Amino acid sequence: MILKKEQINRYMRHIIMPEIGGKGQKKLLESAVYIYGESVELLSPLIFYLAASGIVRMFCCFENDDGYDELFHRIRDFNDEVIIELIDEQEFINHKHTDKLGNTGFILNIFSGDLCLLKKIINKIDFSPMIISIHEKWKMILQTFTNMDDLKLFAGILSDKSINEETDRTFPKNLNAVAASVSGSLCSIEAVKLCLNIGEAQKKPLYFDIMSMEINSSENKCDYYINKLYDNNHEITSDDAKKLSACKILIVGAGGLGSPAAFSLAMVGVGTIGIIDYDTVEISNLNRQILHSVSRIGMSKVESAKIFLNNVNPHTEIIAYNMPLNSDNVTELIKDYDVVISGVDNISARYLINDACYFAKKPMIEAGVLRFNGINTTIIPDEGHCYRCIYMNAAGSGLSCAETGTLGPVPGIMGFIEAAEAIKLITGKGETLKNKLLMFDALNFELDIFTVNKNPDCPLCGKNPDIKVVEHHEFICENKNDNNK
Repeated sequence: MILKKEQINRYMRHIIMPEIGGKGQKKLLESAVYIYGESVELLSPLIFYLAASGIVRMFCCFENDDGYDELFHRIRDFNDEVIIELIDEQEFINHKHTDKLGNTGFILNIFSGDLCLLKKIINKIDFSPMIISIHEKWKMILQTFTNMDDLKLFAGILSDKSINEETDRTFPKNLNAVAASVSGSLCSIEAVKLCLNIGEAQKKPLYFDIMSMEINSSENKCDYYINKLYDNNHEITSDDAKKLSACKILIVGAGGLGSPAAFSLAMVGVGTIGIIDYDTVEISNLNRQILHSVSRIGMSKVESAKIFLNNVNPHTEIIAYNMPLNSDNVTELIKDYDVVISGVDNISARYLINDACYFAKKPMIEAGVLRFNGINTTIIPDEGHCYRCIYMNAAGSGLSCAETGTLGPVPGIMGFIEAAEAIKLITGKGETLKNKLLMFDALNFELDIFTVNKNPDCPLCGKNPDIKVVEHHEFICENKNDNNK
């Protein structure tokens, strides 16, 4: 199989990374996954990021397949090479399609406590690498299994637990989308690594409480993590959901970071989402920018995003700003919004957003990605560090993802976390990344949080600031062909 010109253009951000290259992308396109999960809606982020990465052969078994036809058409519009097929539980367990297709095939599972199905798989003679992610509201456990012994040990621990017997009916169902989105993007990263045999798989159980930002991973604490998973999951209520429906969130950039942030916020029912971008959709965007599609190439990104998000949640108002962001309009644009999410990929644009939010006293959520790495932080004026505290003299420096590449699902996980941070700010619940920096190394699967101190010498928020007004910055990337994402 030789990559076609359109495939090269679509996956260029992958191909230029030596860990993937053209051969690796070819292998992804020849691979297949089996997906099991609760519902079409909760698995849609996973399926989109698999398709974005080039794993285009999927066999799906849903407990509830409502909405499958709609998802199928949206996925095919996003990537018309996708082969996605509904299968029943027995076909999922037997996974005979893999041999028939003659590809690298493995099983990818997203479980919601279905121990019966897990036991049936374990009783099979053949074993395929398996990713299991169990998510409950804002918490999740993820582990990748490359041998049957580890899988049996995990299943044995689960068998001793009484899970999913009670459901907190005050917890809004659509807020399950937060953990499901984070879980899906992490699983898609693991799937790519398994297909290509690169990096380090997450062979120990990863526990991630997105509400408290507690992250732990230990092979000796699986039992402990599972107990925590189903304990005290009452952080968000219906009243909090009403706050979300009344709030307004501005996302700067409709690309790799802005796409997942907007997707997640629309899924959970945020009332108004503003999106500003001055770029048009290109084929090279589609390895990571899941709001867009082939049929909308050439359309402005904000209009493309609006079409996608209206389909996800017609009750969310989408305000599209097809314009450049600069010092002349930024203050006016952000004034009516409760939270600002930065989805840009260059320092000068981040400085502009940071400065404007500081003077307007608006919370800002910031993320960045490059290759297999991502960072995330939440900035609240006068309560901690600002962006300049971290990067005081970096304007114009650094490489862009157009030059070094980026694995598509990496901005996905960062954008979904940005959305989670916005939800916590609006509801006043949980622990945000204020005065903290989350760092993610997808290749080695290292997810860590570090304390960030306010810099007393910061020119914006330090003891003797010399920046008194929002300075002029143009909203452009150093590489014009890779505008802001």
